[in-house]
This record gives sequence, C-alpha cells and structure tokens, in this order.
Amino acid sequence: MIMELSGDFSVKLLCETTGIHRSSFYSWKKRLSNPSDRTRAFVSNIMLFEEYHLKYPSHGYRWLNAKIRLDTGVILSDPYAYKCCKTVGIKSKSKHYKYKKPGEPYRIFPNLLLSEMQIDKPLQCIVSDMTAFYVKGVYYELTLYSCSKSCGLYLFIVIFLSF
Repeated sequence: MIMELSGDFSVKLLCETTGIHRSSFYSWKKRLSNPSDRTRAFVSNIMLFEEYHLKYPSHGYRWLNAKIRLDTGVILSDPYAYKCCKTVGIKSKSKHYKYKKPGEPYRIFPNLLLSEMQIDKPLQCIVSDMTAFYVKGVYYELTLYSCSKSCGLYLFIVIFLSF
C-alpha cells in the first residue's frame, strides 16, 4: 500500500499513518529487489517439487523428496520437503477406495452336507470333516459336524461301519 501511494504522498507521512517505521519499509523494499540466498534456494526447491509433481501427481512429499534425491543428488529433509509442498499446495492425487457392498442380501445357499440336519441360516453349521480308517480289519468312516444353534455349540458324530 505504501509502495503504491508513495508517488502521491510522502513515504514519511504514509509510514506514520500506518504505524510502520520508515527503516522497516525501506528494508522490506530492498528485500523485494534483492532476496536472500535462503529465499532464492527455497524458490528453486519449490519449482523443483512442482516439476516432479507434474510428472508424478499421485505421490506425496516423501516420495517426491526421495525421487529428487535419487535423480539430482539434492538432499532435503522431509520436514523441509513438506514445507515446500505445503507452500505451493502440492498434495498427492491418489485414488481412494470406494466401498462395495457385499453380495445380495437374503441369498439362499444350498445344503451341501447331504444330511438330515435342517440348516436354513448362514453360520448355522460352521465346520464339517470326514475321515476313514481301519481298526482290526473293520472299516470306519467318521464324520464330524460342528454346529451352532442360537447360543449353544453342538458336535455331531456320525459313524458308518462297513464290513
């Protein structure tokens, strides 16, 4: 504001009106035309991050910093890389997971146990297993069904003997 109005009014009057010291105004004016080395390095690093972000928009500041370190050899800390990206507004444009509902509700599954148990709800029969073995020349088939009815857990054992 003082810079724009300095052509119409004196700088001393404008600084007194705004409550700014004249030396501070001239110091600020000097910094505009001759920025410090630190500011120049910050601007060049920002441009470097923007360039890499255009090539790799889906990556964040840590990955960009690692890629810059590998390609150019410039070593920057992660907090400084975050500061550079935040100043310009660089954010990774990653794909977000879209929730997909599980299958159709009230789907009826066939009774594959081929037994006389009435299984009409999911998770009503949890485990079934079958094994066969010989003991003293007798062939046994052992079938185990572990079922859950309401709150209780039941175990059914079916033994088939064949001679």
